[in-house]
Amino acid sequence: MVSVYARGVQGLIQDPWLQPVAEGDAPEVSPRPATDLSVPASQPPNHPADSSALPDSSGSSQTNIREPIDANAGEPGPNERDPAASAELNQQSDDQKLSVGEKVGYGLGDTASNLYWKTFEFFLIYFYTDVFGLTAKSAGTLMLVTRIWDAINDPLVGYLADRTRTTWGRFRPYLVWMSVPFAITGMMTFYTPDMGPTGKLVYAYITYTLVMMAYTAINIPYGALMGVISSNSIERTSVSTYRFIAAFCGGIVVQYCTLGMVAYFGGSETTVVDGVTKEIVLNEQRGFFLTMCVFSVAAVLLFLITFATTKERVQPVADSKSTFRADIKFVLSSLKLHQVMLLGLALLACLATAFETQTLLPILGGYVVLSLVSVAVRAYALKRFADVSEGSTFEMDFNDLLSNRPWMVLFGFGLLQLSGLFVRGGAILYYFKYYCGDASIAPTFWVLGSFAAIAGMLLTKTMTRIFGKKLLMIGMNAGVALITAAFFFLEPDQITEMLALQVAASFIGGPVPVLLWAMYADTADYSEWRSGRRATGLVFAAATFSQKMGCAVGAAMTGFALSFYQYAQPIEGVEQLQSSTTLQGMRMMMSLIPAGFLLASAVCLMFYGISKPLSEQIERDLQARKFSDFTDASPDESGSPS
Repeated sequence: MVSVYARGVQGLIQDPWLQPVAEGDAPEVSPRPATDLSVPASQPPNHPADSSALPDSSGSSQTNIREPIDANAGEPGPNERDPAASAELNQQSDDQKLSVGEKVGYGLGDTASNLYWKTFEFFLIYFYTDVFGLTAKSAGTLMLVTRIWDAINDPLVGYLADRTRTTWGRFRPYLVWMSVPFAITGMMTFYTPDMGPTGKLVYAYITYTLVMMAYTAINIPYGALMGVISSNSIERTSVSTYRFIAAFCGGIVVQYCTLGMVAYFGGSETTVVDGVTKEIVLNEQRGFFLTMCVFSVAAVLLFLITFATTKERVQPVADSKSTFRADIKFVLSSLKLHQVMLLGLALLACLATAFETQTLLPILGGYVVLSLVSVAVRAYALKRFADVSEGSTFEMDFNDLLSNRPWMVLFGFGLLQLSGLFVRGGAILYYFKYYCGDASIAPTFWVLGSFAAIAGMLLTKTMTRIFGKKLLMIGMNAGVALITAAFFFLEPDQITEMLALQVAASFIGGPVPVLLWAMYADTADYSEWRSGRRATGLVFAAATFSQKMGCAVGAAMTGFALSFYQYAQPIEGVEQLQSSTTLQGMRMMMSLIPAGFLLASAVCLMFYGISKPLSEQIERDLQARKFSDFTDASPDESGSPS
């Protein structure tokens, strides 16, 4: 099945768009079919781009017919350009500088997101196995199976956000519309119903699917908002730093406060076990539910602050005339799209069943049957929508995405890196509770790591200037992999060494999230530079999907590994003695397994093709196009467009 998937992907990427681009030459691009273009009225664009994206608020719905411009040929040089026009561009750049209040307000949205994300990373598997009552294997399978809907949900949210039109903009409205559903589904996920094992399993599938849908519906537009908050790359980098510092603050709240809040709301008593004084929570089910209620209410308030303090400034160049029926025709008739989805689902099914040999043949059979259904659906769609002649912007967006090699590399990187981080993150509480014998060490371990990561993040700008994004990312991930592997050699009583390694790894890896989303923004610019179109919503929706898939794979592997290493769950709240095999497995999950994923992610980045000189050229060319669009739309002295 893996080889089938590899061949499918290879077929998809055999495209001239994926050939390397010389840094000094812009690619030759066939112009899109001409459409009637118009510049929409000034309105704040809400867009699901990433924090440092440079999206036009129209995202995938905008179509720029102009071919990419060769920086060395097609445009006037700095000394040839009209001084008045250059002054106009400089004034526009100055107008898009952001206040500290707006940057902080935007960052608080990621504080809200991290109240959920870090709770999922560090506590969800533990909650499902030790509190809710699922088996470790069932919890791991749940993490993967619920991602099937994300394959549809994530691109759908990006598609809708790109086409949203309100007086509030394109993306900001989602912060209001989805904040309450986001809160309710979060509370439901951490509620333990009075049901049997089957009922609980069904409830867990439903609630976790709903909370991830709500997370997608608010977080993709939130990320895109950063892309349209300013067209100034320096301002976007600054906003990105504020965002991730705020995100780490949310993570610190979760790491430091969650266990204490669970004990407070659930009630606790102190007891002595094997000569060690421990605090026992009397009702962890109640404690986790009320703790999540507090986080949920806080998240709503923070998202509303983000909505109130931010403004969308980057306007779309033009809107296309693609219709919904044209997009539906593409979705139903594109065999390429069908195969991408079917191959992905097949791989996901293999992962969900841990590649058990008895399941491979049924999965392959299902893939073949659904492929035949795909052919029949295509024939029906071509007949049913035969009257649709206009092109689909969604088709253009999809093809642009698959032909964007740097984005494909980052997709693989995000999948590998977050898989490793979530394996380790999910194992931390088990590691300290059972291997070290004291779960109370975990909050200190987490918080020290977060502060170290913030310190490292503050050096992002300096380190990027010295090494460049690509080299810095490779070095950081390789370094974190080596430090993570060193945990394998520590004994249970070497707590000081554990804390020291955590600080070192977190400090080195601190700039990674800032750089990753900045690099996703670069791939959105790269796509527009090559194709003359921008599909920022789909770019970042697909990027978010890769992040969620990486987290799902990592969380699932935590459950599968616990099951493989024969983890003994608590029985009626009473902890069980773990075997030496289980304790050895927890060491592996804390060290060598995540280190392998992190090292693989560093290797993946070697294929990333946007260098610093090419990135600077892309920015110059895109600014030149916007200048050209501005002058083309400006009226001459007679009042007619020039």
